[in-house]
Amino acid sequence: MDFLINFIVIALLIFPFIALIHEAGHAFFLKLFGGEIHEFSIGNGDVLWKKEKFHIKTAYFAGGSVTPSNIDVMGKNQKAFFFLGGVIFNLGSAFALDLATGYEFGVFRHYLDSFIFVSYLNVVINLIPLTTIAGETDGRKLVMLYKKAAN
Repeated sequence: MDFLINFIVIALLIFPFIALIHEAGHAFFLKLFGGEIHEFSIGNGDVLWKKEKFHIKTAYFAGGSVTPSNIDVMGKNQKAFFFLGGVIFNLGSAFALDLATGYEFGVFRHYLDSFIFVSYLNVVINLIPLTTIAGETDGRKLVMLYKKAAN
């Protein structure tokens, strides 16, 4: 029973919060470099709730996205920071909590440890250049950005 409760808490509460931090990183760098946000969403699927540009979608535990309106105003390296913004924010939040709590890798004392572990895992997964059913990872977008620039 404990496993089931932990799974539900991690899947329905921790994953969406990690996605929110991740997407906030993309939004931060987009705005920093003069871009505009068309949509900031948590989850995938149909829109469950929205407030202006912020959307929560039906599968709110399954990632998220920041859709820019005008990414063309940014240079190549600024776009790279936009693509890496989520990873930077996930890594920063996990590392800060890691230092503050004395987290031991792979040891789960409470849900904060799960948050730290899943944040680090999210960083690694997002840096792998893949195309998934949910779209391209940040690593794939970064590779394509520099590959396109080299041609």
